[in-house]
Amino acid sequence: MRIENGPENMATDWWLFHDQSAPKTPSFRHYGWVGPEASFGYGQDWAWVRKHIKDEAGRTVRRPTGGGIVRHGKDWTYCLVLPRGHHSFGMPALDLYEKIHQAMSRCLKAQDLAVSLKPCPQSRQKGIPGDCFREPVARDLMSEDGSQKIAGAAMKRTRSGVLIQGTMDRTLLSYFDEKKFFSTFIEEISALVDEQPDYLDWPEEFSKGRVPFVRQFSSQSWLRDRSVS
Repeated sequence: MRIENGPENMATDWWLFHDQSAPKTPSFRHYGWVGPEASFGYGQDWAWVRKHIKDEAGRTVRRPTGGGIVRHGKDWTYCLVLPRGHHSFGMPALDLYEKIHQAMSRCLKAQDLAVSLKPCPQSRQKGIPGDCFREPVARDLMSEDGSQKIAGAAMKRTRSGVLIQGTMDRTLLSYFDEKKFFSTFIEEISALVDEQPDYLDWPEEFSKGRVPFVRQFSSQSWLRDRSVS
């Protein structure tokens, strides 16, 4: 598992999403954070985000995916890429979101950790949550009584594929065997996309290939208004 800072984590996910040398099958990785950091959604206003989080998180990075503010450092974070040429690409976004959290729920219940999914509201809500874990939405993974959000995800869909960036708050779990969880979760995700898991090393071109993306996600222009120089 790679442990890096926010711009490096976002750059790696973005490189994986754009990697044209990879086979046209889904890619999955999970990773950690060097220290406390906050990420926020592609469409959020930087001035609002900065005012809202103040100094409670160290560094701040804008994600390429949507959603609201997420605080990192004590969470379990993952990235899933579904390329356009794969049959999983056509899965409706809400169905995909629900199936991922159902899979996560089964993995946690295998460790005797009781969770639930937030039900859909009777009327559809407009807009995105400003603060991801403080404003749960339908199909989020919740505590058993539904009072606390445990996991959520953000997506981006383009002509190239679908990028999912998800996170689970480990501090809300009484105990958590990360190795056991990852093993069962990768089996669940493999079944979801109907593929056999294959563990690969990072290719030689990875480090050089992601350099422009690290520069992008580190820049003030991207942070403030999504400008790419």
